[in-house]
Amino acid sequence: MTPVRLLRGVGAARAKALEEHGLQTAGDLLWFFPYRYEDRRHPVRVADLGHHLDEPVLLRGRIISAHSKISPVKRLRIFEAVLEDESGAVKLVWFNQPFLADQIGRGDRLALFGAPRLSSHGPLQIESPDWEKFEGGEEGAIVPIYSKVANIPPKALRQMVLQALECLPALEDPLPERIREALHVGPLGAALEQLHRPAELSEDFLRRRSPAHRRIILQEFFTFQLALRVRRATETVTRKRRSIRIDDTLRAEVRKVLPFKLTKAQRRVMKEIAEDLQSERPMVRLLQGDVGSGKTIVALIAALIAIRNGHQAALLAPTEILVEQHYQRIGQLLDGSVVLARATGSATAGERRTLLAGLRDGYIQLVVGTHALLEERVTFQSLALAIVDEQHRFGVEQRQRLFAKGDTPDILVMTATPIPRSLALAMYGDLELSVIDELPPGRQAIRTAVRTSAQLEKIYQFLDDQIAEGAQVYIVHPIIEESEKLNLKPLKHGFEAIRERFPERRVAMMHGRMSAADKEATMQRVQAGEIDILVSTTVIEVGIDVPNASIMLIVDADRFGLSQLHQLRGRVGRGARKSYCILVSDKEKERLDVFAATRDGFEVAERDLELRGPGEFLGTRQSGVPRFRFANIVRDQELMERARDAAIDFITNEGVAPAEELVRRIAGLEPATAARD
Repeated sequence: MTPVRLLRGVGAARAKALEEHGLQTAGDLLWFFPYRYEDRRHPVRVADLGHHLDEPVLLRGRIISAHSKISPVKRLRIFEAVLEDESGAVKLVWFNQPFLADQIGRGDRLALFGAPRLSSHGPLQIESPDWEKFEGGEEGAIVPIYSKVANIPPKALRQMVLQALECLPALEDPLPERIREALHVGPLGAALEQLHRPAELSEDFLRRRSPAHRRIILQEFFTFQLALRVRRATETVTRKRRSIRIDDTLRAEVRKVLPFKLTKAQRRVMKEIAEDLQSERPMVRLLQGDVGSGKTIVALIAALIAIRNGHQAALLAPTEILVEQHYQRIGQLLDGSVVLARATGSATAGERRTLLAGLRDGYIQLVVGTHALLEERVTFQSLALAIVDEQHRFGVEQRQRLFAKGDTPDILVMTATPIPRSLALAMYGDLELSVIDELPPGRQAIRTAVRTSAQLEKIYQFLDDQIAEGAQVYIVHPIIEESEKLNLKPLKHGFEAIRERFPERRVAMMHGRMSAADKEATMQRVQAGEIDILVSTTVIEVGIDVPNASIMLIVDADRFGLSQLHQLRGRVGRGARKSYCILVSDKEKERLDVFAATRDGFEVAERDLELRGPGEFLGTRQSGVPRFRFANIVRDQELMERARDAAIDFITNEGVAPAEELVRRIAGLEPATAARD
């Protein structure tokens, strides 16, 4: 496409500014979309400006006076003019634009677009309006407004884009017609033309749901999904050399270790995993399931399948507490039928030597461990299945390090953080997705209530009564130290206040700055029933399972996202005791009431994503959420799935090389760094 340097009105300085902004060609300008539009088709009379205060309007008239001056106070250069039409006159003011004296003079007819405001002296005036000589053109049109590029005037930038639009006939549509048909979109050129020069501002257009917007959204979704599929296909060309058999003997052993009958959702997911284990291609699957949905049982069955076929399995968890919990639970279920070990940073030298030898020689069949499993000296005789618990606590790099410890092992990553399907497709599109969307029978319903700080004493009395009946309580604070900026009740002050209020109760504190050994010791006391009240930060959010803990009290609940509240709520209701989650807050009652009325984690997550957006929802660790021009991955879930299906279909029918070439072609069409709205 034509370099911007060759466009009319673009000198060396403007060309440099455009290029520094990522706009190097006319094609780049075509992808530099307006962030809003101004309807300049309906002029307002000067006499009616009082009805449009602080509201941008179109005016047409003649300049009857114009002059420059310097303000005596701030020494600003000011250019003032008066515009008159048949109904009256209004003052116009521009700051620090002395060059206007050479461009606007008495007798000029102008079309203006700006917001009338009351000046400090009383009469109406319009400050820094867009303007042009009244000779037809934009003043009677819908005008696109672009992000600022250096000091290039908006009108000049619009003229450059108009020149770029003249190149549309030469623009090749990167999506073949069969893909456009699969995606239900029209040609690219027509979409670009409409986005820069809309004929009407319909509701669909303003909501970014017009056919033109959908074309861009689906092209970006399709390219993203196709790129993920290409990466997956090129990464997994190595076939597994092992064969996995599932026979009646193995099925009988699985039934023997199950603590309860699998739910329909667990059986569906287990079938998907079993097919992957028996496939020639290594499995890379994300297993989502709400708190308590039974993901670990499914993962354990997968591990048994690998072990009974003569191989090893490993389960990677983010904390020693969670490792210990998995180790104890799996040990109870397997009852010595599998050689089980754990790998943590706090292991003694002798324990480490035994572990390393057992994994290397194949004696240890299943290991549960923290990051200690990823150390270089840890080797396996035949690692066939690597399970990663709480996927969002680990990056792709750690996943790959675990993968490298076996001969193309199958990878199963699990998360109890409910991630809406739309976001899962965006974040983990290179993983197959399985969802356990059903809780096992017998899980306790947790009653959730929203209360204010004025009701704390009544809440404390309730806690005391429950503890007297044998219950254990979590009290969660959002921070550790005092913070003047956030004005929150700090954990340590809260701990002291609870100890003072409950002198007869056994109270402990836990937070992320404690050593792993101290946290481990505290949780062991909680699990043993030696602690009545644990005052904590969100360090208890993941995985801790204490059946006797039946009350979760969350202080300053408005400081948490809904999904995090749901994770915390899932720490109770794990035993036979009736359970409660109490949210204490003097703010955001409506948002918290929505949470209190919702039990389903995926519904909570959808709502949380809508309220906070993907960046906030996932936190800074997941800043790799792809950014799209017009797409909203919550609203456009159906479009993301359509694009995913089309990408899978293309790579299946056409092959990896044509898919790779198509991704390159589309990527070459769009500017890599151009500013987006």
